[in-house]
Amino acid sequence: MSDDEPARAGPSPGRADGEWGRADRSGAPPEDWEAPRERWLSTAVQPAFGPRSVLLEVAARLLIPAILVFSVYLLVSGHDRPGGGFAGGLVASMAYVLRYIAGGRHELAAGIPMRPNAMLALGLLLACGTAAAPLLVGHPVLEVYSYTAHHLPVFGKVKFASYLLFESGVFLIVVGLVLSVVAALGARMEAEEVEARDRRRRSGAGAEKGGRP
Repeated sequence: MSDDEPARAGPSPGRADGEWGRADRSGAPPEDWEAPRERWLSTAVQPAFGPRSVLLEVAARLLIPAILVFSVYLLVSGHDRPGGGFAGGLVASMAYVLRYIAGGRHELAAGIPMRPNAMLALGLLLACGTAAAPLLVGHPVLEVYSYTAHHLPVFGKVKFASYLLFESGVFLIVVGLVLSVVAALGARMEAEEVEARDRRRRSGAGAEKGGRP
């Protein structure tokens, strides 16, 4: 490197290359105020729909755990109170939809514990198995079995019932179905956006070559 050539600023130590926005290699400031300087979500891949928003990433980081905890509360308390597996599954699905909006399909894939199809299959197996299990002992379908523990540490008296397994299956079915729809529609929309961006880039490059003498 010659003395007249300016030194290029590199990323600071301790940061991975993907954790910087568009200013990772040149050291220049980001093109807009929404380009993140820190990584708030699991991935650093830029969504196809535009630049990542720091405000949206922070909101997702703060809200998603609370939404998931509330969905579990609806699942557990839904038999005796408003809620249940369907309502809890919808609430949990909204948490993953928020994660998808904040980081795109790569962030959604990093946040779900298993593939949506596997979640659907596990939910169907759990719900149908719980509903049909009483038939093995001559009882009607969806017969409820319960057990009450009277002296659990911290919790005290707690009632365990088989309907919670059925509701958990419904919960997984709803979450898996919503994630399947989001992944399918989102992947297609992102592919169309990437194709449109590539066409604009090629047309701009062609216009620049045509304008040269």
